[in-house]
Formats: sequence, C-alpha cells, structure tokens
Amino acid sequence: MCQTVENWLKTNDLSNAEIDFIETVLTFTSAVKVISSRKDEINKSFQINFPNKKAIIEPDLTYKKLEETLKENGINIDLSEMLTRFRKQGICSKLCKELLDSRVSG
Repeated sequence: MCQTVENWLKTNDLSNAEIDFIETVLTFTSAVKVISSRKDEINKSFQINFPNKKAIIEPDLTYKKLEETLKENGINIDLSEMLTRFRKQGICSKLCKELLDSRVSG
C-alpha cells in the first residue's frame, strides 16, 4: 500500500506544524499563481497562520527558493522526494512539477 505524503513526512520526523507549514506554502503558492491580484491578502493570511515562520508567498517560487525557505524554518527533508510524492498524490501537481523542473534550471 502506498504511503500518503503526510505519513511519509511524519516518518521523516516532521511535526504536524511543520507539515501544515509545507502544505500551506504549496497550496498558497498554487493559489497566488492563479489569482496574483490577491497576493497581499494571501500573504497576510499566511502570516496570521504562521507568525513564527519566515516565508513570503510568491508566484515565481523556484526549487531553490523553497529549499532555502524550508531550511530557514528548520525543516530538513528530501525536497525532490517530497515534491515527487505530492505530485503523484495529486496535491499541487502542476506546481510540484514546475518546482522539480526548476531544480535543474535554477
């Protein structure tokens, strides 16, 4: 049986708060790509939900920027594996593919 992304993240010693942070970064980034006019509102909501985390939701997120954001927030995970698992599970598939593709280009 295939393990869900959330279960895989838990087996990698991430807390529920860290998992929520990752999932929110991905879903909010996906949203801001579609409705960029609401970027400020999305970022305010993000900061309310994660006041102790450092991140800015931008439509031009790259693999490298996501990797840096996770490290700045004390989250150490195999990013390629995580994005591949999210994509295969159908969670933010388009964004995850773009991020995995940007891993090579920048």
